[in-house]
Amino acid sequence: MIIVLYRVNMKDMIGKEGEKRLSNIGMEKMLVSMGHQPCGAVTLWNYPSWMRNLVAHDIDGEERKNQVDMASMEIYRDRERKVPRYNEFRRNLLMIPINKWEDLTDDEEIIGALNEVYGDDVEKLDLLVGIHAEKKIKGFAICETAFFIFVLIASRRLEADRFFTTNYNAQTYTEKGLQWINKIESLKDILDRHFPEMSKTWMRCSSAFSVWDSDPNTPNYVPLYLRYGNTHSC
Repeated sequence: MIIVLYRVNMKDMIGKEGEKRLSNIGMEKMLVSMGHQPCGAVTLWNYPSWMRNLVAHDIDGEERKNQVDMASMEIYRDRERKVPRYNEFRRNLLMIPINKWEDLTDDEEIIGALNEVYGDDVEKLDLLVGIHAEKKIKGFAICETAFFIFVLIASRRLEADRFFTTNYNAQTYTEKGLQWINKIESLKDILDRHFPEMSKTWMRCSSAFSVWDSDPNTPNYVPLYLRYGNTHSC
C-alpha cells in the first residue's frame, strides 16, 4: 500500500531550490515515488505540460527571464542543427520513406493534424514529430525508426567504451567489482545491493523499469553470462 506523504510539482524540482527539495526528500523516497509512477508513452500530445512553460536556469542555477516551451525548442534545435527531416532520415538509414500520411499511422486524428501542419508534403515532416506519430512495433514502446537508432547506438556504445573492452579487467574494477558486474543482470540488482530494505519493501516487479507494484516475471536461475554463452554457441 502506497501512502502519499506530500506532493511536489515537477516544476518545483528544477534549479537550486529543486536540489534543496530533493536533498530533503532523500534518495530512497525519491526512488519509491518514481518507481510507482508509470512512464509516459512516446507519442504525440503527451508532452508534460510543465515543460511547455518551463522556467529555464543559467549555468549558475539562476532563473532566466524568458520561459521556454521545450516541445517547440526540440523542433527548433533540430532544424537549426540541420537534422534531416523524417523521410530523409529514413533514407539515410536505408529504410523505406513514406509516400502519404497513412503509411505512417492509422490514427485519423494524427493524420488530420499532420495535414493541418504540413499539408500533403510528407518531405516536410520533422523527425521528432514523425517518430512520435509512427506506429509502434508490436510489444515495444518505440517505433521502427527509433528502434534502428537504438540498436545502432547501443552496439556502438559497447564497442567504443573502454570500460566494456580494453579496461574490462580486475585492474580497473578490482576482483570484487568484477564479481558484482558478472552477477548483475539489471538495474533492479543494483538497487537491491545499495537499497536492500527499499527494494524488499517496495519492489514487487522483476524490472526497475516496470511500475514497482506490478506482477514479477517468472525467475530464471541461469546466470546471465551462461545464457549468453549458450546463445552464442548455438
